[in-house]
Amino acid sequence: MPSLRSSSFSSPMPPAANAPRAAHRPVDPAPRLIDFVHHNPGEAPLESRYLDPVFLRERGFTGQAVNVHVQAGVTLETFAPGLWDRDDEGLRWVSSYAEKVRARLQATKDAGLQCLAWTDLVVLPKPLVERFGRDIASEVKIRDEIGIKGVFTPELRLPLTREIIRAQLREIFITFPELDGLVVRVGETYLHDLPHHTGGDPIVHGVESHVVLLNLLREEVCEKLGRTIVYRTWMSGIDEDADQYAETSARIEPHPNLFFAIKHCVGDYHRTHRFSPPLGLGIHRQVVEVQCQREYEGKGAFPNFIAAGVIDGFEEDAHLMPPGATRCLRDLIDKDTYAGLFTWSRGGGWMGPYIADELWCDINARVLALWSKSPGEPTAALIDQVLADLGFTPTHRPAMSRILRLSTRAVLLGVTGSRGDIDTEWTRDEFLGGFEPECPPMTRTVNAVLEGGNAEATLAEQNEALDIWRQIERLAETIEHDDPERLAFLRTSCRYGRIFQEVVCAGWTVILLGEQGSRSGEVQEQRIARALADFRRAWAEWRELSQRPECSSLYRATYCRYVTDKGMEPVPGMGASVARYAALAPVPTRTHSAD
Repeated sequence: MPSLRSSSFSSPMPPAANAPRAAHRPVDPAPRLIDFVHHNPGEAPLESRYLDPVFLRERGFTGQAVNVHVQAGVTLETFAPGLWDRDDEGLRWVSSYAEKVRARLQATKDAGLQCLAWTDLVVLPKPLVERFGRDIASEVKIRDEIGIKGVFTPELRLPLTREIIRAQLREIFITFPELDGLVVRVGETYLHDLPHHTGGDPIVHGVESHVVLLNLLREEVCEKLGRTIVYRTWMSGIDEDADQYAETSARIEPHPNLFFAIKHCVGDYHRTHRFSPPLGLGIHRQVVEVQCQREYEGKGAFPNFIAAGVIDGFEEDAHLMPPGATRCLRDLIDKDTYAGLFTWSRGGGWMGPYIADELWCDINARVLALWSKSPGEPTAALIDQVLADLGFTPTHRPAMSRILRLSTRAVLLGVTGSRGDIDTEWTRDEFLGGFEPECPPMTRTVNAVLEGGNAEATLAEQNEALDIWRQIERLAETIEHDDPERLAFLRTSCRYGRIFQEVVCAGWTVILLGEQGSRSGEVQEQRIARALADFRRAWAEWRELSQRPECSSLYRATYCRYVTDKGMEPVPGMGASVARYAALAPVPTRTHSAD
């Protein structure tokens, strides 16, 4: 075998660090429309039309955030010569990975889109962290096994740490000249697909860490190279706190190539979460992030139309937000800070449900894309145009539009409730929480609902949601489409949504009434028994539905917890709670086990 450093080896090692700087690139002041597909960490990539940059360009998108780890495609040997001398396998992996990344980036450029790379900071080669670890790590999370098991936390206040990041940035843009810029993520660092790298969140000192990192990125990427930085604020302290955002952004000099990306709502993508307070503040340009495949609300396994709510405001905003507050994109469009949309057409979260057709996600993305280009158009007109583009005839578009609007309210009432007193993480991905120690969100919710005397109000909303899903299921049966596979998915997914809500409604009924009876000593045995029967029947129907090839994968009656380097693992959830409260029913009952 030839040496890895022989002329026959195609190494991604960039030219010398003093290579000429890239020319400054002029920035289009028009609003951007960037799309991103997020693959489940550690799993096979999603299949989606939104991975195709030509498809994006045809839909009106101006940029694509490519889901690749460009930071893992450079060797950093310009900074640390001989870094890979003892790890030929690692160097070979980096070289092979760089070639794959280059092909993905080139496809985006060839399609005429702005080419951005989704980039976790900080991710570094394990050999580098093993060599310099204790000189570049934060004392906040340092451990003896530093750099080996994913516990490395970079310390931006140390000069060596900053120099390494600068060297990595330079190598990235020399190695991948196709790149127009980076989408920088802090707060979460996923290493599941990077066997030769480690890393961690550099924001360990709040605002101070942001200021150091932003100034470094601005100088190295925006100023020196004329490339773009889209700085995501998620999970960083400045994503939902207007004061922290204002303090941070005020200490960064604006640059035409520097953007902040801020989710449209506080926290993660949930209903009843108010519009993000930092949006519209300050002097920096902002792109608004919107998730089209909502990880806490079905992931596209059933209709969940959120585009209209993001554009015009959700119904719950009227009583959960103060009068006059910025509540939607239409309130934001005329502000100088508004610079466009950053849609997650697909992906987010972990695991399933795995969908057989991206119809409902596609509708959200298309409506948002159309609005971005024609923000003065009524949302109803945008919906009608999207449905026409998707092949629905004038005869069937009204029923489809009705399904979309009804799904917006059904998800609100059935998943989050309208009052804002439910911890919206009681369900996520394919997991259903229960009143269990391993599921703090549901435990907090049950306690709050019972202590607030809102059990009946909560169950009334659950039942109203179920009535709406029954309407949706009936409407779906009236719709026709030339594509029989799409039509089958449409009808099956609407039935899936109804069954999902039957499971949730029955499960919540058993848990709330069971726990209420346990506390008061007055057990509503007949209601619990009826709910238990509904729970069993709904699960049986759901499992039967799952035999259809167009049916999305089912939820689990378990909850989940995150395990470093592994992802989500199941813990007791709704199934365990329902089984426990079954003892309160007047006759012996069998419940669906937590799969």
